[in-house]
Amino acid sequence: MINIPHQETSPQIGYFLKYQHWENAFDLLEYQLSLKTANKHFNMLSMFYYEQLNQSDKKRLRRKLYFDNKIANNLFYGLEKEFAILFYPIPKSNLGLRKYSFFTYPMRVTYYAVGLYLLQLSQEIVQQHYSNNDRIHSDYGGQLVFDSKTNKLKLTDNSVWYKPHYRRFRNRVRKETSGSVQDKIVIHIDIQNYFEEISIPILLDFLTEYVRPSIRQELRFDLISKRQIAALFDFIANGKSGIPQMDNDIISSFIGYLYLIFGDMLLDEELNKDSKFIKDYFIIRYMDDIYISLDFFSKFTKVDKEIHVRALTARIADCLYYKLGLRLNAKTKIFRLYNSAEKDELLKNLKKISPGHEMADDDSKGNPNHKIDLIFNRLEKLKNSISNPAFEEWGELDEEILKEVYDTSVNQLLKRKENYEKIHKIFKGFNFDLVIAQAKEILVIMLIDPLASKQFENFLLKKKTLTSRDIYLILNYLCQTDFKSIKLIKLLRRNPIMQPIMDIYSEGKISTLPGYFHLTNRQISKLTKMTNVIEQIRLRIKCERQEEYSVALNHLLNEIHAICINLDDGSVNKKDYRATDAINFLTSLKVPHETRQKIRNLFDRRNKNPVSHADPIAWLVVRDEYLDYHNHVGICLRHIV
Repeated sequence: MINIPHQETSPQIGYFLKYQHWENAFDLLEYQLSLKTANKHFNMLSMFYYEQLNQSDKKRLRRKLYFDNKIANNLFYGLEKEFAILFYPIPKSNLGLRKYSFFTYPMRVTYYAVGLYLLQLSQEIVQQHYSNNDRIHSDYGGQLVFDSKTNKLKLTDNSVWYKPHYRRFRNRVRKETSGSVQDKIVIHIDIQNYFEEISIPILLDFLTEYVRPSIRQELRFDLISKRQIAALFDFIANGKSGIPQMDNDIISSFIGYLYLIFGDMLLDEELNKDSKFIKDYFIIRYMDDIYISLDFFSKFTKVDKEIHVRALTARIADCLYYKLGLRLNAKTKIFRLYNSAEKDELLKNLKKISPGHEMADDDSKGNPNHKIDLIFNRLEKLKNSISNPAFEEWGELDEEILKEVYDTSVNQLLKRKENYEKIHKIFKGFNFDLVIAQAKEILVIMLIDPLASKQFENFLLKKKTLTSRDIYLILNYLCQTDFKSIKLIKLLRRNPIMQPIMDIYSEGKISTLPGYFHLTNRQISKLTKMTNVIEQIRLRIKCERQEEYSVALNHLLNEIHAICINLDDGSVNKKDYRATDAINFLTSLKVPHETRQKIRNLFDRRNKNPVSHADPIAWLVVRDEYLDYHNHVGICLRHIV
């Protein structure tokens, strides 16, 4: 007999997540969409998909009934299309790749809702982090805050628009390079694969330690909540650590920022130990981009300072690794500001704008016409080059030149007749493979010329086998042209990675089928109160995604067994409900003989599964065998639910 958890003790995300979090998550995502028309920063794949969805479908999802029936009870784990998570690659420099996530609308709102719960839980810590220590300055490209009286999320452009926060960060670092610098050294901390290395269990443990007990009690933040939150992130990351990276994802930005708030505290504690050497210091951070400015006492020699900084950097590396599980990479650098060459290198390094933070440099001076001359000069240089920018980094100054296209005055001047003619000339005979060097900026310029734009589209359409860089170019072009090219969308659909994503985009609606074993919403509604069944679904899905089929088979059996127990109104005591009782119940509902036999065999196979029985003749469950049982459970459910 199988041990099925009691209905009332089965853990659910609704234990801590409330309907108000769900409403606030909707408001946040829809607010981001409202900014898309006037702000190209929001012209991204996910946003185009969310924007075209039917408003009546969104209203249906916003209702409390939907939240109660699919979110609060964890049923969403088993609804594979409605709550889909898909991945695609985004190129980095030197042929590196970044794993990007594509969430369906309901999945994005679910993720936002849990993220907003963490925001509410940590809000006091975050606010104290700003006010209690003037040596720490940290930002994340947003400023999400709950109204303390209404518990409603405050939404303004400043809440979700990165630019003022990113500008403040860069200007704060620049400030450290001005004035007297003969005793200053700056450490630039670069963390390896930051988003992928964030540990949600570590974050939750820090929150347990730092959040006041009264707040934890009010928001029901305890061991049950921590397990549910960790389970969701485990589901999203497919059993790995880290948090998702997505288009315009303010929630992942916040969580990434929150994780390193505890890093700021650890670094501050470490730096305080060096008060005999360091007169003053500042920790300046934007997400995982960390600058530590050290002002030494003048009595120490340059050699003394350098020896101390190298020892300090090693201590910092240990601290971040052992306390937060983060590793520094080779890009971590030390800048001696009393060395003019290193000071200039720091300022150039600061100009190297992170992906997704496109804007003209704040310190850019000069006539817009001069900036345009520099842009054209850079494009001509690129056009005449024989190098492939996929294999090398551009110089920081060169990269900054094309960022000037985001300056309003520059952008307007580019559209004048004389400059239009120059753009036309540059892109005539241009090697479009080189657009990857700075795809967004080059496309902003290229699209001023309709002929060049059409030629670029034809260039993309001739691609037969798409690389990750080709996909990136196509997505950027589609986002800049409002996804008008049906041919390019079809081309993406021929790529095995992009095909399921583009199918969802092209469908243009919130799909529910295939959901849980292809059952209809009406059939699924019968499961909404079966919390013991839903927990088995969650555990099974987790194992399937990680290809642990022996464990998944046990949960599959628990699942169908528990459903039979819940639906069978016969005289058998629920605690004594065995395999024969389940088969008798299926027979009474005229489940096909072959499927009944498969379910009977499933009970027997569980007993020969090494996961559940230490039988010397037990053997592991392989994928094809598991899928066969899975198929017959689906047939069975369509007859009995």
